[in-house]
Amino acid sequence: MINSLHCHGGKRMTYDQDWDARLNPFRYNADGTLTDAAKRQNVTMELNSAGGGGGGGAGHGGGRQTSVRTAVLTKAAKALEDLRGDTDKVDQHALSETDIASSALYGWRTADALGTMHRRWADEAVNLSKLLSDATMKLHNTSNSYDETDHAEKSRMDSLDGGRN
Repeated sequence: MINSLHCHGGKRMTYDQDWDARLNPFRYNADGTLTDAAKRQNVTMELNSAGGGGGGGAGHGGGRQTSVRTAVLTKAAKALEDLRGDTDKVDQHALSETDIASSALYGWRTADALGTMHRRWADEAVNLSKLLSDATMKLHNTSNSYDETDHAEKSRMDSLDGGRN
């Protein structure tokens, strides 16, 4: 399950937390909670991205504007959709072949081991598929949000300008 992939000290972690803990174990205490230094870093990053005074945040302050190419987001989402489809096909083939091998080895310990591997592979395949699906959805939503914001801002500017372009 994506929302409870890993337990750290008895505490369930979200996929993002689990990923961060695996990549940055130094940020976590033995019980799975963030270290004080990691908490301070997270607050600093949130403040910097908030775009308040002091020129913090990407594209904020100093009259700069953020430029987002929604076509790039859409292209990335399409690539993830394609990857998900290809991955699902490969996973199904691997699971099918494992079933065949496990059946052929019925009665041997190897068959039980293949059954265990099959279940683990299937679980991870589902997790990967959900992860790719979630990332695709987030890219689509981000692209749509920027498009809607641009349209609303253009409409607002047009109304201020009396509709002249």
